[in-house]
Amino acid sequence: SLVMAASRAISRAINANFVRFVPLRGIFTSQKREISVCIVCHGRNGGCSEGVLVGKPQKGSPSGVHSSRGFHTSHQLLRLNYYEVLGVAKGATNKDIKKAYYDLAKKYHPDTNKDDPNASKKFQEVSEAYEVLSDDTKRREYDTFGQTSEQMGRAGHGPQGFNQHWQFRSTIDPEELFRKIFGEGAFRQGHDDFSESQFGFGAAQEIIVKLTFAQAARGVNKDLDVNVVDTCPKCRGSRCEPGTKPGRCQYCNGTGMETISTGPFVMRSTCRYCQGTRQYIKFPCTECDAKGQTVQRRRISVPVPAGVEDGQTVRINVGNKELFITFRVEKSTYFRRDGADVHTDATISLSQAILGGTIRIQGVYEDQVIQIMPGTSSHTRICLSNKGLKRVNSYGQGHHYVNMKILVPTKLTSEQKALVQAYAELEEDTPGQILGVSSRKDGTKEAYAEPQNLTKIVREVLEKAKGGEDDSSKEPFREKPPEDEPPKKETESSGDDDIAKRRI
Repeated sequence: SLVMAASRAISRAINANFVRFVPLRGIFTSQKREISVCIVCHGRNGGCSEGVLVGKPQKGSPSGVHSSRGFHTSHQLLRLNYYEVLGVAKGATNKDIKKAYYDLAKKYHPDTNKDDPNASKKFQEVSEAYEVLSDDTKRREYDTFGQTSEQMGRAGHGPQGFNQHWQFRSTIDPEELFRKIFGEGAFRQGHDDFSESQFGFGAAQEIIVKLTFAQAARGVNKDLDVNVVDTCPKCRGSRCEPGTKPGRCQYCNGTGMETISTGPFVMRSTCRYCQGTRQYIKFPCTECDAKGQTVQRRRISVPVPAGVEDGQTVRINVGNKELFITFRVEKSTYFRRDGADVHTDATISLSQAILGGTIRIQGVYEDQVIQIMPGTSSHTRICLSNKGLKRVNSYGQGHHYVNMKILVPTKLTSEQKALVQAYAELEEDTPGQILGVSSRKDGTKEAYAEPQNLTKIVREVLEKAKGGEDDSSKEPFREKPPEDEPPKKETESSGDDDIAKRRI
């Protein structure tokens, strides 16, 4: 009940404007401006900027009596006018600011200005300017405290004579900011994600890695350059300048807790100056701004598992962060993937489809020999078990399905066409009519299209061969001349029929 009563009393005092809260430092001062003395300089140093106030000031010694309103920054940008950086007026709309940022970001993007060492700095400034001016809250604070001095190099004077310092810490990688606003393919045109850029402040949380189908099928070690947050190499995590040590926090006397007295009420909370660390850093590390960690460029080797699919994500630990790597697998012009199974097309000839045979095809990991059964029709699917892709989340491999396609010849020689016509004459149960072949009354067929003479020769040869099977004593088709007689010379008048007979 006492705590609730204290809370209500403090709320009423704040609402009645009797108590004012100094941001960040959390020191309550009355409306009568009873300002306290800095515990760091004890009122002796007029240039002290700690802004920690306790006790009552001595009369006639205003130095060391001050209040500070600030935002922690990783670097000072007080000399930077964000409106001038983007080239827009102070009353510009969000649409104008976004358009100006997009034009300047394309102009100074590191990927298009690799030979310009100042492009990265300019791109960084443009990104930070947009990050502030595109946010209504940050822009309002910047307009109130950031431009109260003429040259943006001095602290502005706020109400009641207090110095108002506006500083800004960017927490977004410039590449990530650009990618989130305009999309992944708006400008990069095939470049990797923001983690592939050597410029920025934040650590890469997600990385897009592009793989070919062969790399995804077989697995590969991919070398990447990423931004990671790791221990500061200068202070080695101590947050102090080398050769110095942190001292005991004078605000909480090294207890990590502070006591706030409001009349009869006493409240204890975490020290707002040391954040409960019990330490005061007099000489903070200039490399990490007393954070103990910095953004560092690291080259890592990512093991890509064999059989990884498009869109799959793996997690690895780099430094003090976890990186999520998403794989983008290109489509193959030969394989069609369905999970761990693959599908391909194989072409066979007409004679292979009728008589059978074997063909060699390209497999995922090695070439495969397929046995073609006689009478194979088009679009017959043959399954090669366990010849597909390796499974990422389980053991074994998928299957390789081969879709057969019969290649029908479009250009035939006279001999080939004669053989096909002869086959058409002997074919039974033909659905419909065959071009160039007529049907007789007795049910037989006869070819009438060219080369009709060659087709007739083939028919005669087949009839003689069939008759020879029936009567083994019958003379062969071509008599062999007696040994005592010289062979007869072929005359030019024998014509194409004799040539075709010899070929057949």
